[in-house]
Amino acid sequence: MGTEIGRVAKPEDLVPDAASGRELALLRATLENMAQGVAMYDDQHRLVTWNALFREYLNMPDEFLGTEHTFSDYIRYLHGRGEFGDADVEVLLEKRLKELDHSHQFERVRPDGKVLEVRRDPIPGGGFIAIYTDITERKRAEQRLKDEEERLRQIDGAAPVGLVIVAWPSRVIRHVNPCFARMFRKDAAQFIGKSIEGLLDDPEKGREFGDVMGRLPNGPQEFSFRKEDGSTCYTMVFGGALDFMHDPSIIATVSDISDRVRMEDELREAKEAAESASQVKSAFLANMSHELRTPLNAIIGYSEILQEDARDDGNDALVADLEKIQGAGKHLLGLINDILDLSKIEAGRMDVYLEQVFLTRLVDEVKTIVSPMMKKNANSLVIECPSDIGSVRTDLTKLKQSLINLLSNAAKFTKEGKVTLALARIPTADGGEEVRLSVRDSGIGMSEEQMGRLFQAFTQADASTTRNFGGTGLGLTITKHFVAMLGGTIEVASAPGEGATFTIRLPQEVAGRAVATPEDLPEPSALDKVRHGAITVLVVDDDAAVHEVLAATLGKEGYHLIHAHDGHEALEIMRREPPDIVTLDVMMPKIDGWSVLGIMKSDPALDHIPVIMLTIVDDRTLGYSLGASEYMTKPIDRQRLLALIHKFAPTASETPILVVDDDADVRAMVRTTIEDLGIEVAEAGNGREALEWLAANPRPALILLDLMMPVMDGMEFLERVRGMPKFTELPIVVLTAKELTAEERNFLARNTLLILSKSAQPIGTLGAALAAIAGHGVTGRIVTEEA
Repeated sequence: MGTEIGRVAKPEDLVPDAASGRELALLRATLENMAQGVAMYDDQHRLVTWNALFREYLNMPDEFLGTEHTFSDYIRYLHGRGEFGDADVEVLLEKRLKELDHSHQFERVRPDGKVLEVRRDPIPGGGFIAIYTDITERKRAEQRLKDEEERLRQIDGAAPVGLVIVAWPSRVIRHVNPCFARMFRKDAAQFIGKSIEGLLDDPEKGREFGDVMGRLPNGPQEFSFRKEDGSTCYTMVFGGALDFMHDPSIIATVSDISDRVRMEDELREAKEAAESASQVKSAFLANMSHELRTPLNAIIGYSEILQEDARDDGNDALVADLEKIQGAGKHLLGLINDILDLSKIEAGRMDVYLEQVFLTRLVDEVKTIVSPMMKKNANSLVIECPSDIGSVRTDLTKLKQSLINLLSNAAKFTKEGKVTLALARIPTADGGEEVRLSVRDSGIGMSEEQMGRLFQAFTQADASTTRNFGGTGLGLTITKHFVAMLGGTIEVASAPGEGATFTIRLPQEVAGRAVATPEDLPEPSALDKVRHGAITVLVVDDDAAVHEVLAATLGKEGYHLIHAHDGHEALEIMRREPPDIVTLDVMMPKIDGWSVLGIMKSDPALDHIPVIMLTIVDDRTLGYSLGASEYMTKPIDRQRLLALIHKFAPTASETPILVVDDDADVRAMVRTTIEDLGIEVAEAGNGREALEWLAANPRPALILLDLMMPVMDGMEFLERVRGMPKFTELPIVVLTAKELTAEERNFLARNTLLILSKSAQPIGTLGAALAAIAGHGVTGRIVTEEA
């Protein structure tokens, strides 16, 4: 029987000297410390030497450990154990025996899954050595690597974006994926090893793509190229640095964004088309405003003139008929204004102008306006407004219009009943306050279904409502939009036969621009105190720089300054101690310049004081000169027209007033009004005729100018007239039915008043303007000084 670890089957063959013993021990130690299983067979193919790993790896039975059995016996044993499957053992054995005369190697998988690498080498004199290495972990690692490579290959092939790896700075392509190849209409193999500049048939485009790759560390880049079919492919390239197989490279993904670019182009075109349509709509509204209001100008204007004549003649029956005509005209005008307001809201052209609104004053104004409506149906109006209700920062016009709409509705749907306007302050969840304005009536009321349709445009509670009460159904729609623009809400509660309650809730302050408070501004210095006998100038501005500049500038001119830091303070000073001249800032806290100006011009005690609308500090962009120009909208308010005529031509004179309008009826009506004052009238049908009249006649006292006319419109006429030095200060009042844009209002503000531009003239000209006003006694004239 053979022996393990170097023991041979025939001990008598061993030399029993000390040297041989040492060599035998060394051989045994070497075999046992090897990481492989080792066995040696003699020339008869009998096992003569082996180590423990050999026995472990092959699960060798004891009967085969020795010289009693040969290598052939062991192969037959393994076949019987099923390790070779259905293979013919004799054929297999013949193959194995033929291999023993030369070195050979193969892998063998044991039944337990262990993978052995088997190497057999012949030895001199016959026999062979077999070495068995466990490579199971290595094979598993190789399989994992193959699986990972296959996954990466599948991802690379299925990726919906192009992938390219370029050696840098040599710009040689190292790898592309199929998507990249399809994108550039070539086979992937055609790219490898080629310069990136040869990517496209156009070398310039290839160099451009190379430059894009070089800029990738700075962020994504866009790149476009023309495809074979002539279309343009737009791409977005992302990437960064990569150490690719120990070679500095740049890896990039290339995404086709052509669809996105086309969609963006389509959206841009759609946006431009929508903007164009909006401009067309705006122009249409402006033109329709002119065309609709112009006929009403004649209807309302002539009915007023005829009423005066009929009253003078004592013809009461004719007066009643004329009042009906005038009432119908004003009703139609209100309808037109509602439609235009709704159109502006839908077009996003309705702006919010914030100011401090004193609620008790607002209630008084609204009460005055709606009282006639209440009397019509014998209703009583009850006001419930605490005297200390205070103020809110909001848009006065829109809030007033909303209340008038609600109260007029209540008056219309209530007969011989009571309408209540109630105001109150209520706390909010965030610890603040809001203002609640309620309109209650004792009228016909509404059902749930009717309230559901209440705020829809051109819709009333039901068809019978329109039949019995009239109206267009626009008032509540506009009111809801106005309240929403002011940051509030509107609610309704009602039941059939029990009246209705509309409730508006408004925040204390609509978000707007920050303004300085009077406490932040310095007190006037002693230099600015009023001295006896000099012209007094009231400077109204919230900017300390303005006070300092004017004190230094006007003090040298001999003027004496009084200072106010907001509109309320200015009005108190003017009423207590009227100044000779006022300089008035446009944008101020509490109440703005235009509101102050409006209060002054409605107060007989202050109306005579000349006002300079002032925006003087270079670093302030206050281009809010809207409303400073004198213009009237058609239909013409005869009383305001008469007031303007008195203002600019206060006494009967041989100097005429020039009326420029393409509508003969308007000219005739205005002529009648003016001639009743004993003032001569000249007429022109368009701007060109007006220029010809000015060239052939002395300067008129005043020009009344329409804007929309054939041949030459009012805007062009204004521009030409203001370019003539002799007409620089000629008063011009615009009469128009046109819906004015912000640009047109600015143009009118520049050209219907005297303007001193600081950018063109030194600040000392402000003193000259003051001297001109004080010296010539121009009453009520508004001058604008712009930065």
